[in-house]
Amino acid sequence: MSLEQDPADKRDPSSVGDTLLRYLTRFPQPRWKNPFKSKFLKMARVDSPSVKGLLGVAVLSAAFGTAVVYFLNAESKLVGEEQYSVFAAVAFLVMLVCYRFCQRFLIAQASKSIEAAMNEWRQRIVAKVTKLSLRNIEDFSEEAITDGLIKNYGPLSQAIITITAGVECLSLLIFMYFYVIFLSPLAALLTGIVGVLTVLGYLSVSARLADTLRESAMSNASLDRSMEAGIKGAKELRLNTSKRTEFLEDARSASSQLYKNRSASASLFAEVLASGTTASYLMAGSVIFILPILNPQEKDEIARIVVAVLFLIGPIGGVIGSIQQFNIARFSVLGIMKFEEEVDACLDKNEDTDDNDSAKDLADFDIIRLEQVKYSHRSALAADAEHAFSVRELNFSIEQGSITFITGGNGSGKTTILRLLAGLYPRERGDIHVDDTLINRFPTQNYRDLFASVFADFHLFAKPYALDADGVARLDNWLTRLHVRGKFPADLNAGYDTQALSTGQKKRLALALALAEDRPVLILDEWAADQDPQTRKFFYRTLLPEFRASGKTLVVVTHDDRYFDCADHHYHVEEGRITLATEGQDGGDFKQ
Repeated sequence: MSLEQDPADKRDPSSVGDTLLRYLTRFPQPRWKNPFKSKFLKMARVDSPSVKGLLGVAVLSAAFGTAVVYFLNAESKLVGEEQYSVFAAVAFLVMLVCYRFCQRFLIAQASKSIEAAMNEWRQRIVAKVTKLSLRNIEDFSEEAITDGLIKNYGPLSQAIITITAGVECLSLLIFMYFYVIFLSPLAALLTGIVGVLTVLGYLSVSARLADTLRESAMSNASLDRSMEAGIKGAKELRLNTSKRTEFLEDARSASSQLYKNRSASASLFAEVLASGTTASYLMAGSVIFILPILNPQEKDEIARIVVAVLFLIGPIGGVIGSIQQFNIARFSVLGIMKFEEEVDACLDKNEDTDDNDSAKDLADFDIIRLEQVKYSHRSALAADAEHAFSVRELNFSIEQGSITFITGGNGSGKTTILRLLAGLYPRERGDIHVDDTLINRFPTQNYRDLFASVFADFHLFAKPYALDADGVARLDNWLTRLHVRGKFPADLNAGYDTQALSTGQKKRLALALALAEDRPVLILDEWAADQDPQTRKFFYRTLLPEFRASGKTLVVVTHDDRYFDCADHHYHVEEGRITLATEGQDGGDFKQ
């Protein structure tokens, strides 16, 4: 199903799963202080026919399971009277087969529907994330994005079968209890009292269990970050014993905290599980030891009643086993929904985020002008917001078919300016014009389509996305010219291992990919910094003039002053301001 398909289509299993997933969020966390005032038992509104059908199957499964016990008891009574019923034996087998079929169908269909819904949620949220501006992406923490797109789905997927089985067990438990009422109202009362005490015991620990699950999730995220830092910083840790010692102390602390939180969760869950198991045996014990005292006339029925009560143990165990998984699933669903709400809030604030923008083609431009443009990075601390780094009063232009060099010290704002130029950051004020066309503050896709780039923090995907046959041919040609073609498989569309490349080779691949896109403007941020002298000379003296001759517009961040004469324009950036250093005239020298 495409993302545009109506999610209310009841024929789509994902719509059923969507209802079931949202159903998890309709139960507020119960609190022990006011258990009877809690809304925990308030049922969610279920208006999907397919969901009602699944509930119907759960009821049928419970009815068939209860019938199995009924015919067992019936045959047991006949055997005690030295009789035998072929009908009871056949009915037992039929009910057992029907029970197995309904149970299997319920779990399989519910799991399939929820997995389909999770698939739709992932696709929908990923599509939204790709529409965020770079500023929005930077506002989210890496952990928040990872959890929202990846991590929350794993525990949820693992919990589905257990929760679905728990719902079926709950239905069976209700039916079996009514069967006990049919056998002996007094026995049902005794087992009911034990059941109520068990529920109250659960309410007393469920809130604490939910809290420890949240704390465990936070501790696990902290440990993940610590382990990731240890892998990425292996060189630094190996070179500095003191640094390695302090890192290990923090890692041990994070691991110990996770151990404590998970142990606390396990202890609380063990308390719930033990209480449930004990309650099951107390039910049987109350029938055996108390019922004969309260009602001696039912002595002859005690065996049948005990059998029925003992059959309650399985469903009770299933319900209790699903409690922890329910809390985990609920926590995961709420995390996914919260992340999507935050993404939606960002998109609502953005202007013109439609990537299907049908505005005119801007590729055949003469000049791109930035006038009085300002952009400020957001500070992590609200108190430092006014001191956050800014690029301001940006006034410069990029002419079609020219080579523009941008220089400046580290942290001066060069990369920020490039991202503003490419439409990745929304400017705070000022204007960007492509010829006479004013570009929106949140630039639309037709503007961003002007640019191909190799930023200093570029990312390489494992396959050449968005390249047609001609694009792949261009990629093949540029990999050959950059002397790295032998590092890749014959079929480039099959993908490649980017981790097997050196830093310089990765940059060559990134440049080849940017050139294969064949866009009018090429942005290169310190591309030559990791290249050998021969390749660096080839880049400045051969490739740049060749690009310009083919009609491409080049914007290059560089520190290679010996090659400044290769540029038509040279801008210098200092403390967030850009100034024209000098202009090339017939290959003349440049001065900062």
